Amino acid sequence: MKPTDLLDFLRSRMSMTDVYQPVIVKELLLNEGTCTKTELATALSGHDLAVQEYYEHIVMRWPKITLTKHGIIDYERNGSVFRLLPYPAREEDRIEAMALCDEKITTWLERKRSRERAPEAGASVRYEILKSAKAKCQLCGISAEIRPIDIDHIIPRSKANKDGKVHLNGKLIDVNDPENLQALCFSCNRAKRDKDETDFRRRDKLVRDHIPDLIRAEGRSPVIKTLEGRALTSALYDKLTEEHAELLAAKDFKHKHEELADLLEVIFALGEQYGVSNEELLLFAEKKRNARGAFNKRCFYQGDEG
Repeated sequence: MKPTDLLDFLRSRMSMTDVYQPVIVKELLLNEGTCTKTELATALSGHDLAVQEYYEHIVMRWPKITLTKHGIIDYERNGSVFRLLPYPAREEDRIEAMALCDEKITTWLERKRSRERAPEAGASVRYEILKSAKAKCQLCGISAEIRPIDIDHIIPRSKANKDGKVHLNGKLIDVNDPENLQALCFSCNRAKRDKDETDFRRRDKLVRDHIPDLIRAEGRSPVIKTLEGRALTSALYDKLTEEHAELLAAKDFKHKHEELADLLEVIFALGEQYGVSNEELLLFAEKKRNARGAFNKRCFYQGDEG
């Protein structure tokens, strides 16, 4: 393949669903055409907005607080700039400082790997967990189509005994037992951290009226309670978020139509909570459409000229 083939591919033939392809090609170009999968994964993470937002949050917490306390860094709000206060003037001091940082990083990673030597949940177990969660985060409800989903240990592996067992719900089970696993998206999993033992599996959620009967028809015995007042309103808002994520993840018009219908049903239920009937809600929509228009002209406001 000639270099012009690469240019032709980049100019005309590259079809993208995300930034992955150009990031990988650029990284290979920067490293004389060769990279390890770890190096490429690191490059991709630098262009993942969810990853960036998460680590921007991290930077402003423990590292900033600790390093500022010791007089190592300073932070200027105007421009969001960090500065190293004792910046070494001599190049040899800077090289030695970087080598010490590398040594600290390597030592920490080796210690972390030794703590996490418990066997990983196998591919078949991962599949079953994702299937049970319908390929969605069991905390925020976002779909795997939108954000990568991790398999999280409810009781962290760091709390397992020497036999790889943990206590969960009064039972001693293997740390990788499906009962100790849940599906969380990248952001929720990182926010949870390795000391949190919260079980986010969405057993408690609002369902349509006929779902309990459908579950019983399968020979199961669902535990159902009736919500009222604020509890119902809160559950409806959670359902609205869930249905919105499902709409974004739907791949064809048929499924989009179904998810839009689900959203509409939740909106009608919320309207009832706020004292407005379905007909009145549709009338409000019509009045607002007449006064301010719909979205048929696809107008996108970008500010004022001048």
